Amino acid sequence: MKRPIIYTLLVLGLLQAYARADEQAPAEGGTVAEAVESEMPVLKGETWVAMDEDAKIAFIWGAGHVVVIEEALMDKYPEQKRDTFVTKVVEASNSSPATMAQVAAAIDRYYAENPDKMDTPVMAVIWETMVKPNIATGIAGQPLD
Repeated sequence: MKRPIIYTLLVLGLLQAYARADEQAPAEGGTVAEAVESEMPVLKGETWVAMDEDAKIAFIWGAGHVVVIEEALMDKYPEQKRDTFVTKVVEASNSSPATMAQVAAAIDRYYAENPDKMDTPVMAVIWETMVKPNIATGIAGQPLD
């Protein structure tokens, strides 16, 4: 499989969207962001380095499936096509394809080289080290900083 970056990065986009939501969570009195954090916390370095290789590949594979679904929907419904997180993941993976094992190894390497950054979300590592260097502009045409 040559779309591991795509898989992983979509999950980051989805998690960030939920984390920024400030609507009230139904029947619990907390925010949507609090509900998401309690039910599905963002995967960060401390957890990543403790995971076995199968779990790491499963995470990347799952994230990739979400990207592939979104990409297929944009192909089927062109009016839905826009310059999103998904399209940036696709753009990066087209210019620099990698296997799921290579993506996992790159994430491992990042945390090994940056032990002080274990609080960095895995998806942020993927964005900064694998996607951003391989795209021309940011999401919605925004400049890359």
